[in-house]
Parts: sequence; C-alpha cells; structure tokens
Amino acid sequence: MRPYLKGLAMALIVLNLLFWLWSNGSLKAFGWGPVDPREPQRVEEQLRPDMVRLIEPKS
Repeated sequence: MRPYLKGLAMALIVLNLLFWLWSNGSLKAFGWGPVDPREPQRVEEQLRPDMVRLIEPKS
C-alpha cells in the first residue's frame, strides 16, 4: 500500500504545481490560462459617464 500512497502524493504535488502555474498565467504561452474577468470594452461603451453623480442616502 505504501507505493500507492507515494504515487498519490506525487500526483497531487504535480497537479498542485500545474494549477499554480495555470492560475499565475505562466501557461498562456502554451494556450492555457484562466479567462480574464475584466471587461474593458464596457468602459468604451458608456454613454456620457461624466453625468453620473453619487448621492448620499437619506437616513
């Protein structure tokens, strides 16, 4: 049973390392990487953003 646990531990270490590389964006050169959650096109699509005013709520 000991070789089984060694293999399982090594597989988990390798998977953890691969996940860390993926989440850092280090694998983007190979076409793998997380999707960028930002949406810069939304800023360009805004109509008159200077008209937005922040008001304090009434208590």
